[in-house]
Amino acid sequence: MSAKSWFSDDYQEARNRFLDSIEDLKDRGFEVIQEQLPLNLKGPQGEDLIIDLAVIGSLESQNLLLYSSGIHGVEGFAGSAIQLSVLDQIKKQQPFSDYCIVFIHIINPYGMAWHRRVNENNVDLNRNFLINHKGEPEGYKLIDKFINPNTIPFKFDPSFLIQGLTLLIKHGFTNVKQWFAQGQYTRPKSLQFGGDKIQTGPELILNWLKLNLKNTKKIFGIDLHTGLGPSGYDTILVPDDINSIDYQVLINLFGDHVAALDPDKSVGYKITGDIHSGIIKQFSSIEWLCITQEFGTFGPTKVFKNLRAENRWTQNNKLKDQNKILNHWSRKNLLNTFNPKDSVWQEKLISRGNTVFKIAQDYIKYQF
Repeated sequence: MSAKSWFSDDYQEARNRFLDSIEDLKDRGFEVIQEQLPLNLKGPQGEDLIIDLAVIGSLESQNLLLYSSGIHGVEGFAGSAIQLSVLDQIKKQQPFSDYCIVFIHIINPYGMAWHRRVNENNVDLNRNFLINHKGEPEGYKLIDKFINPNTIPFKFDPSFLIQGLTLLIKHGFTNVKQWFAQGQYTRPKSLQFGGDKIQTGPELILNWLKLNLKNTKKIFGIDLHTGLGPSGYDTILVPDDINSIDYQVLINLFGDHVAALDPDKSVGYKITGDIHSGIIKQFSSIEWLCITQEFGTFGPTKVFKNLRAENRWTQNNKLKDQNKILNHWSRKNLLNTFNPKDSVWQEKLISRGNTVFKIAQDYIKYQF
């Protein structure tokens, strides 16, 4: 099948295809547990927005591969495509029970359905997995007015580059990137808002894990993302404080794709409240090895400009009809930013997605 065939047109199609794939695995003799975590939210067509989980293999086993996508809603189109292609490869394998794979299909169905990166409360869920939702990076206040204008956006914005370059010259690219991206907990309508409390989706996921990881000793976590780095290239992002032994293991597995979440050393940056660090703190008795597989799309200027325009539109438009808000050019641009309609990019995404998944699967099967 072509890479394009794994991509869905909307959240409901992606969800239906995921559920069909899970049913197909059941029919092929795999041990499968299927779970639905409803959010009591609706999509543009009135569809229910639900976090779907599937366990392949046995939760009685000690080794687990946690495979998640769509924590940043619009990135779920790519994440779902990778997961569907991976499930197709699993169908060709023999059923297993000495380890298990937990798929979390779309963590942020609202963002995927409504073409936003954040959830219904403007919360970046990958900044929300923490207990203390307070504060902001020291320099955020210096860039807030530029990042979050209180007017609707215009397609032609000649002041954008001038204002942006002024800030970069004054404060430095690394500082501005870190201040913007880390996560802030004081400005609910601004970009990178991590929430003032744990959100429903993350809470449901954490509760499910607490109920089901009682026998688990080791977990390899992979969270799928798009939008950062060179187009079509996947960077394997790891925590900047990872210990040297685990870092060497990941280098051995993924080579020079591995990079630390450090603004001085890679395309990444330090963040607070990300899914892996939040879950690890809840399960300190489990041995963890976690990566973020991040596929680049466009350059940082275009990605940031489109993020800024979409949030600017959402926060400042006067419309009441959510479908009219959805159809604005800024939402369409945001969707394309994180899910390019480019066949070469799609081929690279599916190919490397399957490669990294297979490496991780073999690792928990034979070495973990």
